[in-house]
Amino acid sequence: MAISIRRREYDHHTEQVHAAGGEQIRDLMLGLNDGLVASLAVTSGVSGAFTARRIVIMAGLSEMLGGAVSMGLAAFISARSQIEFYHSEIEREHLEMRKWPDRERDEIRNIYRAKGFTGKLLDQIVEHITADPKRWSDVMMREELGFSGEFESPLRSGTTVGISYLCGAAVPVIPYLFVEPAHGVILSAIATLFALFVVGAAKTLITTRSWWRSGLESVVTGAAAAAATFGAGSLFSRL
Repeated sequence: MAISIRRREYDHHTEQVHAAGGEQIRDLMLGLNDGLVASLAVTSGVSGAFTARRIVIMAGLSEMLGGAVSMGLAAFISARSQIEFYHSEIEREHLEMRKWPDRERDEIRNIYRAKGFTGKLLDQIVEHITADPKRWSDVMMREELGFSGEFESPLRSGTTVGISYLCGAAVPVIPYLFVEPAHGVILSAIATLFALFVVGAAKTLITTRSWWRSGLESVVTGAAAAAATFGAGSLFSRL
């Protein structure tokens, strides 16, 4: 009975830690968090400098669209660059295997010797791996350079970041649609800081950190950004 319980606990634990879709969750959290913080900073700064609701709303909408496009493109380019780098490294490994096969075999031997293999078993492992060029290069990429060969789609990554940024950036703007900046900045800050806490806590889905500590860190970051920009806006309005 005890063994059965421990087995269920182990299965549950490993399913949580190695949950599928970690990259999508990471992109979602990144977009939401950046959108919330950036939009809160912009709207707070503008509301500190101007009393016209229309100006704050236009500034917030401009930041929403510009930030979403910028972040989405950055995520797309980053994911595509990683794939391109991986393929360039594969080509380099293939070239080195053709030009210096003995040296590359020695690298395989050293890798598995460091794992504890010796003697005839080590020779068999090296022979098996180097008999197939694809297997050989895959092992070199994984063991020498740390590449798994699995990458997220650049289009999906860029789309996820861009849309989540847009959703996050909308939160600080919405209160200004209903109230004037003097009161809107307070409602905007409350709504955004609450959303930041939720997003920060949700990050623990892909980490092992305390949910409340992660949430509070996100709140502090957003509050600091809003306070700094609101103060700057208030100062500039007096110049």
